[in-house]
Amino acid sequence: MDDASANDPIKQEAHRCFAELVESVGVKRFAQALGLSTRQINRILAGAQPNPVERMVRSLQSARPEVGDRVLDYICQEMGGHFVRHEAFDVATINAVKECAEAIAAISDGHISELDLKEIREAISALSGLIMSFHAPRPESSD
Repeated sequence: MDDASANDPIKQEAHRCFAELVESVGVKRFAQALGLSTRQINRILAGAQPNPVERMVRSLQSARPEVGDRVLDYICQEMGGHFVRHEAFDVATINAVKECAEAIAAISDGHISELDLKEIREAISALSGLIMSFHAPRPESSD
């Protein structure tokens, strides 16, 4: 990495993450999975070609938060999970109650559709965010 990259935490972390992905299966297998040559992967690792992890992070940061959240949720679902945005305690509480009410209403007819599954996932996400907010440091009161 060059001097400019050394001062960019996103670039540094993206480089570390990409290297970890490659190392987990080896350059040859990783390159095959992406439809790239091993030379291209090595050039990305050397910083001579754009890092796809960095590009993904920067593209998500440049989008509206709700759009980025949907993209992250899709990626998380592809990996067997779901995305949970960390929110302030009060926002997380209100959101969790709202999402759970919507999920209950969605499944109250006894049938679970794709839309119902989406509502249930959003409720689980909201509850997870609420749980995470209990572990986050709370801002001190200005009273």
